[in-house]
Amino acid sequence: MRRISSRPLAAMILITFVLFACKAVAVAAEPDQENDTSGMTITASDDDMTESSCLDGITEYAETGPFSYERKTSGRVKMWVPDVSEGCKVPVIHFANGTGARCIAYAGILRHLASHGFLTTCYESTSTGNGTQCIEAVETAMEQYPDIADNKLGFTGHSQGGGAAFICTYRAEQQWGDEMSIAGHAIEPASGFGQAPMNWSSMYAQITSPMFMFNGSVDTLVSAFYVGMAFMRLSDDVEAYWYEAQGAAHIPIPTKWSKESAVAWFRWKLLGDSNACEYFKSMPDTFDWHFQNSKNETSCD
Repeated sequence: MRRISSRPLAAMILITFVLFACKAVAVAAEPDQENDTSGMTITASDDDMTESSCLDGITEYAETGPFSYERKTSGRVKMWVPDVSEGCKVPVIHFANGTGARCIAYAGILRHLASHGFLTTCYESTSTGNGTQCIEAVETAMEQYPDIADNKLGFTGHSQGGGAAFICTYRAEQQWGDEMSIAGHAIEPASGFGQAPMNWSSMYAQITSPMFMFNGSVDTLVSAFYVGMAFMRLSDDVEAYWYEAQGAAHIPIPTKWSKESAVAWFRWKLLGDSNACEYFKSMPDTFDWHFQNSKNETSCD
């Protein structure tokens, strides 16, 4: 297969990413609604919660989940901590920001994940491509919330942070190996951009955990070709899916598509939820999604 260099692509979008950063700063300047949990205060009862079933029964992945949460900060690590009952263990998810953006720009996605019971983290940085900040963030969450943090990690992010989702997945595999169940979810990933390691391509090729990525159908910054390059750089042995979000641009941030796909994907890959698997695989049958490519698909059984 012909190798595709990412450097010309990165050069072509450099100026447009400056515009992305300016717009992201504008989004970040909007009022902080992180502590607004109105409509999110339904907490599952203790009688229904056990370590193995505390997140069971959720099927409306695009809608706000049943858990309330608290927003916490430790240094540069921001956390959205779900209010789950004693004994409940949940996956830890990290979201990597896009170029020039802060965590607040993605508050809708972060709150959504927490409302579905995920211990959600975001490292406050405007350049996340190196994939090291995410490791610090999940380590912080596991250290501070050992009673609820499970040995299941999910990495997601947008744009440069979408590329970081791949690198974070790779770094987590290298650090924890089989000790952790890991899955990656990349939103319009700008692979090789910003602070991404020079050898990002070889890192992608070594990933063994399942990966999902999507491009936006009207994204003029990170094209379908660019996202497809990330898909092709993955090993032929890894389980991977590539969808297109219909009507999604780069800015505004594709929040609706990100929330729905992240919950379904992480419930399937980190919780073994067969209903979430069936939902995820049926998404391209709707008006919001189009199937692009996949390899090594697994069944929902």
